[in-house]
Amino acid sequence: MTSQLASVLAAASTTNFGHNLGEQAKGLAVALFLAVAGLVALPVLGRRDVNGGVVLALLVIVLGGFVFAQGSVQQVIVSLWRSMVV
Repeated sequence: MTSQLASVLAAASTTNFGHNLGEQAKGLAVALFLAVAGLVALPVLGRRDVNGGVVLALLVIVLGGFVFAQGSVQQVIVSLWRSMVV
């Protein structure tokens, strides 16, 4: 029974290879995005630059929206494009 379950799980993981690879890449992209945002924020925090901090926070929120909510962002972009073209 255990060997059958292991073979089913192994077959299931290889059939979703593209999906699994995409999820892994998305996780790495999110980690890289947050790491870069944190490194960029260090000089802003060191200078105590409020204006730079606000700009950086807005950039992280906007770009993070594209990274984290791809489906909903795609719908917004498509609806804006259709309203501009038609």
